[in-house]
Amino acid sequence: MVYEKLSAWVDAHRDAFLADLENWLSVPSVKGEAEPGAPFGPENRKALSLALEDARRYGFVTRDFDGYAGDITLGDGAETLGILCHLDVVPAGDGWSKPPFHLTVENDRLIGRGVMDDKGPALAALYAMRAVRDCALPLKDKVRLILGCDEETGMSDMRYYAQKADLPHYGFSPDAEFPVIHIEKGGLNLLLSKVTDSKISAPIEIESLQAGERCNVVPGIARAVVAVSDVPDLEERVAAIAQKRAFSLSTRALGDGRYEIVAEGLCAHASTPHLGKNAAGMLLIALADLNAGGAIGETVRALSEWIGLEGNGESLGIAISDPDSGPLTCNLGILRYDGNLFSAQLDIRYPLNVTEETLCGKVAMRLSPAKIALTRISGHAPHHVPKEHKVVQGLLRAYNEATGLEGYAFAIGGGTYSRMMPNTVAFGPNFPGEVDTCHMPDEYISQEKMFLCIKTIALAIARLACEEC
Repeated sequence: MVYEKLSAWVDAHRDAFLADLENWLSVPSVKGEAEPGAPFGPENRKALSLALEDARRYGFVTRDFDGYAGDITLGDGAETLGILCHLDVVPAGDGWSKPPFHLTVENDRLIGRGVMDDKGPALAALYAMRAVRDCALPLKDKVRLILGCDEETGMSDMRYYAQKADLPHYGFSPDAEFPVIHIEKGGLNLLLSKVTDSKISAPIEIESLQAGERCNVVPGIARAVVAVSDVPDLEERVAAIAQKRAFSLSTRALGDGRYEIVAEGLCAHASTPHLGKNAAGMLLIALADLNAGGAIGETVRALSEWIGLEGNGESLGIAISDPDSGPLTCNLGILRYDGNLFSAQLDIRYPLNVTEETLCGKVAMRLSPAKIALTRISGHAPHHVPKEHKVVQGLLRAYNEATGLEGYAFAIGGGTYSRMMPNTVAFGPNFPGEVDTCHMPDEYISQEKMFLCIKTIALAIARLACEEC
């Protein structure tokens, strides 16, 4: 009976939800330069202000934590159920066929940057709270929707929030997949660097490299500029490599014997590198096949062998797995060379049975023959909430009731706000069997699944924070 009431409310508010979603997606809330009151740039500030304004319009109490984060509260109670979402998004990147910062409704699909990750689910949670309130379900616990603005680039927003507010007692983050994610792998970002202070000539000399904007995205485009001498057939050689390797490669003459070589892959989230095709790895392999050299030639050849298109760190010596949290993943997210400084960044997601100290040691040992320096940029330990915890069991119950499917708890490589709060897990928005389009071009979710997500979150609130009903 409870689910039927909530479901009917959601169905009656479909048009209003889509109108609000269009407004939220239209703000290109990619992290920018800090300004007063806008620690993550003006667009992230605008996104937060818009969300809190909409919540007040719908009758909720809101708080703004200096532009770092905000929260929206429903009800009262001895404990607090937290719902953690973020309003910042990764850059649009390459390969879009639709305007990224606009809601495109095409057949059953809702398309736009942030529709899955994580503006759509954030708005879904707000509408779920409205449904619970308007259906007059009796709350025993307070419900608090927490909206951050720096999830994609370090989660400093949640650290700030934790300093300023009391934390929820338990909760969930609709920023991953259903049914329930109770383990998030550890995360480790590494910088590989080398300064080239000598000029080494070669028939094909690498002058510059560029790929990627964010380390947690599989880069879809990679570019190299090379200077060519005594190699009249460069374009034919690149085409032959493309055919042999099944790579998408192109060349463009720049004049004076210089060429741009472009590798085109497929963007994906760094936690699921197998769903993309790493253009940076493709470019390294192509340059090694060309025997391209110069000051950075040895480094390029080494990394084409040790990283290349691998997504599991095997050739770096760090491949590992365990039954509960699955295998390690390794993404080459950023590649740069300006003729003097070479740098690359790795995004590593690791299981419960290894430490970042062990991983750093193994990578350093592998890189040492090529004299590539290794620097730890950031990292965090794995996050684990036991399956027996009430939040896991309550969410599984809600999922079962809303979908008619058997729920289960599992692990992911993605990192959500869950690890920033006690007793918090990830719950939705992606359903089993659906394509995960987070961080990809033409990011989308089906309308059917979006509204099922709202209903499922509303029922989860009822089963966790309401009196038995």
